[in-house]
Amino acid sequence: MKEIKTFVETHFDTVFSEKPDIEYEFDIRRMSWKGRMIIRSLLKHGIKGKKCLDVGPGTGRCLQFLKRNHASYLGAVDISEESLGRGSKLCNKTQKADVETDKFGFESNFFDIVISIEILEHLRNPESYLSEIVRVTKNGGIILMSIPNIVSFISRIRMLFGLLPTAIASDKTHVRFYRKKDIVRLFAPLNLLPQFIPTYISLNPFNRKSWFSIPSTKLLSSFDDSLLFLIHVVKQ
Repeated sequence: MKEIKTFVETHFDTVFSEKPDIEYEFDIRRMSWKGRMIIRSLLKHGIKGKKCLDVGPGTGRCLQFLKRNHASYLGAVDISEESLGRGSKLCNKTQKADVETDKFGFESNFFDIVISIEILEHLRNPESYLSEIVRVTKNGGIILMSIPNIVSFISRIRMLFGLLPTAIASDKTHVRFYRKKDIVRLFAPLNLLPQFIPTYISLNPFNRKSWFSIPSTKLLSSFDDSLLFLIHVVKQ
């Protein structure tokens, strides 16, 4: 397990160090459909004056957006020193942690908004990660997450050509794979129900980053490249 953790740390430190440290623009007209829906979902539920946590902030895009929209408190948790180094200038508190096993260094019922984008698929045993996210979220708060969709439209087409689904082929640190029904089952023990938000469907199975895509709908969202979902936290 220690060797796996070291590999993941090194991998993401390398990935993020190779990306430019920039001030992101949030012109919705120039963003991907997924990016647009993330922003719209956050704005819909309000950011100003809210306490927000980003679990796996990466290059800090979401942290920058939350900061510009006047979140009152920002926290970040990540295994990567490189990621946290970028986020530290924006955050009130950062924590280096293996989210699969470590407890979050925040009080229970502290955050109004918790974001975790493209993290779940990296975890072999996500139970502690999910319970910690729920623990630190206030009753009435929201959790916004996304993961690659193992049965996306382009993945189905790729398999017809004998190619791996994009969720598997795109990143060697992906270890678990999900459909919509799997996400619903994952949150059932926590008495939470994910609400899926349609994003986009790529149409080029040989280039997952191609701009050749269409916006999705509720009816078609099982074919989305990514599964974006919102959870309203209600605690007994």
